[in-house]
Amino acid sequence: MANDAPILLIHGGCHRGDCWRLLIPALQALGREAVAIDLPGHGRDPETDPLPRTLDDGIAATLAALRTFDRPALLVGHSLGGMTISGATEQAPDLVERLVYISALLPRDGDSGAALAATPGLRAEVGSYMLDDGLRVGVKPEEAGRLFYADCAEDVAAAATQALVPTDLSYMTTTVTLSTDSFGRVPKTYVHCLRDQAIEMRAQISFRSAAPGVEVREIDASHSPFLSRPAELAALLAGL
Repeated sequence: MANDAPILLIHGGCHRGDCWRLLIPALQALGREAVAIDLPGHGRDPETDPLPRTLDDGIAATLAALRTFDRPALLVGHSLGGMTISGATEQAPDLVERLVYISALLPRDGDSGAALAATPGLRAEVGSYMLDDGLRVGVKPEEAGRLFYADCAEDVAAAATQALVPTDLSYMTTTVTLSTDSFGRVPKTYVHCLRDQAIEMRAQISFRSAAPGVEVREIDASHSPFLSRPAELAALLAGL
């Protein structure tokens, strides 16, 4: 039965919180409180802000956002954001009612995003490139539409591509510590994006199989259903 838990939305690599801009009003129209944050280090200007951020910084920002709610939240992660929501839940499972992975990395104890990037069907090497002497990773604009926004309206895909930012590599290389007593006791839902060309179905299934008892949902969308099918995704999330 659906409830009224607040929803915290955590973006993936090379995105920021504004990627959820179409989903948030769709959730609000269904009576749900929804908040998106910018993870530290995404879009950082190395000239004015030279200190690279890590996955641990992203986890800390997520925990700070969770603590602003007056009850446990639905914690939603997209793509690389799956690492962030997993690490945050390990540290404060009582703040999380349910974890939701939208075509996202779902790690095991000791995993890093870089290690999971080697999973067959995850096509990170196709669309990414290194910059700043290997300290940050970016997305090739010419590949973004096909990999991330294949089913989006042309203007939506163009705006999303324009909004892409580099991510500090430490988000990929930092490992997570996960335990059965903390991370393992929080219910989980995996939302498969059936037409995803960035994280193909075989990779999604591999990630989802990492944790026992994960509820499975599907959406007929590419990598970014919050942009291509916001109303449908909102209904799915509100029904969890």
